[in-house]
Amino acid sequence: MKRWKKAAAMGLAFMLAAVCSAGCGNSSVKTESTGTTAGASEESVSAQSDGTVDKVVWFSDVDFWSPPIKWNAEEGTVMGDITEATGLEFEMNIPAGDGSTKLALMIVNGSLPDIMSLTDSATIKELVSSGQVWKLEEFLQQYDPTSHLLNGGYAEDIKQLLIERDGDWYAYASHQNSPDNRKLYPPYSDYYEWKINYGENYGILWNDTALKEFGLTPEDLQTEEQVLAAFEMVKNSGKTVNGASYIPILVDGNMYQDATVRALEYFFGAMQIDDEGNYQDWIQAPESKHALEFLNTCVRKGYIDPNQFTIDTAGMQSYMASGRVLCFVGNKANTGAGMDKTGTTWTSTGAILSSEGTLPALPHNNEAGAGWIQTFISKDCSQPEKVAKWLSWMSSDEGMTLCVYGKEGVDYTLDEQGGYVETELGEEKKLDYTNTGLTAYWPFHNTDFFNHKDPAPEEGTEDYQGMLNDTALGRMEETTVYNSALLAFPDTLIDPSSDLGISKSQIDNYLKGQISTIVMAKDDASFEKEYEAMLNQLNKLGIEELNAAYNTAYQEKCEYYGETLTNCNKDRH
Repeated sequence: MKRWKKAAAMGLAFMLAAVCSAGCGNSSVKTESTGTTAGASEESVSAQSDGTVDKVVWFSDVDFWSPPIKWNAEEGTVMGDITEATGLEFEMNIPAGDGSTKLALMIVNGSLPDIMSLTDSATIKELVSSGQVWKLEEFLQQYDPTSHLLNGGYAEDIKQLLIERDGDWYAYASHQNSPDNRKLYPPYSDYYEWKINYGENYGILWNDTALKEFGLTPEDLQTEEQVLAAFEMVKNSGKTVNGASYIPILVDGNMYQDATVRALEYFFGAMQIDDEGNYQDWIQAPESKHALEFLNTCVRKGYIDPNQFTIDTAGMQSYMASGRVLCFVGNKANTGAGMDKTGTTWTSTGAILSSEGTLPALPHNNEAGAGWIQTFISKDCSQPEKVAKWLSWMSSDEGMTLCVYGKEGVDYTLDEQGGYVETELGEEKKLDYTNTGLTAYWPFHNTDFFNHKDPAPEEGTEDYQGMLNDTALGRMEETTVYNSALLAFPDTLIDPSSDLGISKSQIDNYLKGQISTIVMAKDDASFEKEYEAMLNQLNKLGIEELNAAYNTAYQEKCEYYGETLTNCNKDRH
């Protein structure tokens, strides 16, 4: 993966999705495969306005989003292109923290920003319920009736998900990825088909330089027994890098419970479906117990320094860059793994095959997703006509191209298939996006269009190896890949203020501490004692009542999709 794409993916990784971007063509061009128009509207604002530039406020609760704060509308800049096309410039309002609370006060006071790009589900629910934001169809019909968003240019399956969530189409979703969207933007090559069908951030990576140093190959590292033997060898080798000992295994820092434990659960075959076909919490699966046992073994044998569990992402990345790490398990998108940052290449073996005989299971959502960042327009927007044209232009081929790829012949060139080939200057601008603005406008990134227009890397390159790493688990013949759309529940399913919502909060908080206690247990007896104590306490906190609510929602999804899930390891339990 190219360096700027790794940097973009870091932001989305924090939200459990890979950040990608997209865009191509000129206003009102036709997509190659479908013939549908993807222009913003028949006329750009600059072509029909009096040439004045108006300022509007753009708010976001994504506190790590860092577009240029000072709007620079000079000719040749991304901001200048946006202003020229729309007649707008922007005052960016991105609070350093607790943006949801700040917006909640604005909702109460009836003083919303013109534009809001949000991720917090509770805030979105409150905003929609307030009646202070536009239904996008009404908004566009009134102020930009020729918009491509009204005429087949917005994936219908994504729109329907947003309508189901909010009661109507209020939001423009970023990072669009769905079957209907891929009808608009078919993948550039089979390379992207693998990414679509098997791509997963949680997994395992091996340091190729370290493997060579210790005489190991991926074929030597397939089973749990083989992996633990390799860790033991490395621990006792006495070998160093710049005077420091090798690290047999690195976890995902203070995100290990979300990422490392989950990756191990995938490897060992945990599912949220029990042997009877009903919903269960991840932590109740026997394979989840085995994942905790694996980590406990690594701690007790000295393969993992317990300090790893407290470091932040930057600290974890510094370990990765040190050359000392043999193996990483967690969110691969968080690592910065690659020649440019770590001085070595990395290889994934897909999974660690369980010593208990269970096989890997990988959840993969086969249906549309509602995207990541959701953009809303205030009914009190000071420039509704220009903002409508802006929404259409930013989501058009022309807008996405200029905002993500820049200028043809300067920042990118076209290959024989019409794909975008970045120039060295374009790559430099993207890496400096907080100043240049190129790739900075995440609310309008479109994953499928990115896959539609980016040429696939050549086999044998590091970029191609990155795809192999991200799809390794799903491509293993031992792995069951199942449709996790049946288990994708909205955050609003459980009201936080209800008895179930309070139970959920108590369970979540309890598990954070107890999982650490279990992983740090001093011996087998202590491990079993703490694990049983966890199960008992979860029952007291109401996990079965919570499971029943999720199971009802799961059964409804089964009826809706016409399919059910079976625990792939039930005959091995």
